[in-house]
Amino acid sequence: MWVVFATGCVVQWAAPLLQVHTYEKVKAEGAALSFRCRAPDPFDMLRGRFLAVRADPDSFESAADMDFGGGEQIYALLETAPDGLAVIKNLTRERPSSGAFMKVTCEYSYGKTTHIRWPFDRFYVNEKIAPKADEWYRRNIGGTKSVTAEVRVLDGRAVLVDLKLDGRSFQEILAGLPDVPRGH
Repeated sequence: MWVVFATGCVVQWAAPLLQVHTYEKVKAEGAALSFRCRAPDPFDMLRGRFLAVRADPDSFESAADMDFGGGEQIYALLETAPDGLAVIKNLTRERPSSGAFMKVTCEYSYGKTTHIRWPFDRFYVNEKIAPKADEWYRRNIGGTKSVTAEVRVLDGRAVLVDLKLDGRSFQEILAGLPDVPRGH
């Protein structure tokens, strides 16, 4: 009986520690990719304060008909375009053996076009700076300036590490806004 209890306790501690380790490994060792962002929906009462990140591209046009089902987990092979932004090179069911790729969810597939959902869609912010962050993001996401999501990719996993406006870090921009507490 004690062995089962002890095993349960170890698993309860090991699972979150393994998730943190995996997150930090992807963040430190993953390939850096940039995705253009679209309009936000920045508040969720249950999950806390975050900026919604809707990355482009969210669809892929193939040479042949795609037969992925809605909700199916597939892999997006990625490459960097000349403008520095990530593009989808191909979608496949098989896990690629090399290159930058991540597991994505097929929203739906119709003929040669497949719409996907990226595994990152929220950039969490400190509660104290969230109102200013919301205001800044809403003001800048739809304008002529380019807001990008900086993502690290390693072994099919993705970690959203920062947002940038015309190459400037989101954290750096927020630090310069009035009434934003420093060091949070």
